[in-house]
Amino acid sequence: MASFGVFATISGLAVVGLTACAHPTAGTAVPVTTITTSPSVTVSAPPPVTVYVGPPATVTVPPATTQTPCQWMQANGYSYELAYAAWVQEGYPVNWDADHDGYPCEQSYGDRN
Repeated sequence: MASFGVFATISGLAVVGLTACAHPTAGTAVPVTTITTSPSVTVSAPPPVTVYVGPPATVTVPPATTQTPCQWMQANGYSYELAYAAWVQEGYPVNWDADHDGYPCEQSYGDRN
């Protein structure tokens, strides 16, 4: 499709347009805006607005680890006494006492014999 430029003067104002951008149909009203200026009119625009966008944030999620309850308590600063109390409160789970000597979490806190 070929584009043709249109040059017209409306009320002393030069208008340039492309005819291939739209296809007017018969009977369609075309809006016309008349701009009248005089030397004493001053038009001011607001200053440009600057928007600062920070760089995208990178979030590193550590891989899911399979810690035993004893390893978790030791890594989070719980004392052996608190780990022992948790073992009792949980009903003496067998998997907390690897060597079955009655002292849990020895692999994390050290031998208690």
